Amino acid sequence: MTKPYCRSSNLVCVGCDERGVSLMMVMMVMLMVGALGVAALTMTGIENSMAGAMRMVEEGTDAAESCVGMGVKVLKDSIDDGKVSPSLVAPNGPVPAGNALFLGQEISFLANNPDVAWGAGAAPNITMNVNNYTVNGDIDKQYVKVRAGSQSTQADAQSAPVDVFFRIDCQAVNAATGSTSHVTAEYQCLKDGESCMQRFL
Repeated sequence: MTKPYCRSSNLVCVGCDERGVSLMMVMMVMLMVGALGVAALTMTGIENSMAGAMRMVEEGTDAAESCVGMGVKVLKDSIDDGKVSPSLVAPNGPVPAGNALFLGQEISFLANNPDVAWGAGAAPNITMNVNNYTVNGDIDKQYVKVRAGSQSTQADAQSAPVDVFFRIDCQAVNAATGSTSHVTAEYQCLKDGESCMQRFL
């Protein structure tokens, strides 16, 4: 069947002029490719943002955990003497000079003291700068227990090995980004200061 002959007139001839079809197809394909490109760029941007956020979380957690590690060192070096070792007091160490005496009392005999390391009325026991984070820590004595398997009669109660339980609470804050990480750990320390092991909460 032959295609109808087209003349310029006011009559419409269906199927006569198909010159714009290929242009429309090309435009539709380009529109779809453009939409796919924009979607790919958007997904890449979201993935980069998520990776950056995860990196900040990991850096903050690492900074807070380094404070917990320093808290264990303070406990080990101070638990026998009942006072904070001078090498750990500022300006050479992480324990603020104004808080060293009180921290020694907390380690020795003040149980469950309500002091805080950040916020209103903050009096941190440990202050550190780790990378871009300011880290404040609080050490609190929880309770004392005679070590299991030890003699606990009245006569030898003074010489029995004693486990002291402490909570170390640390928070890392990056002022530039506003990101915050908070780590709390509980440690069981033998009174002689030789060992402190983590108790899982």
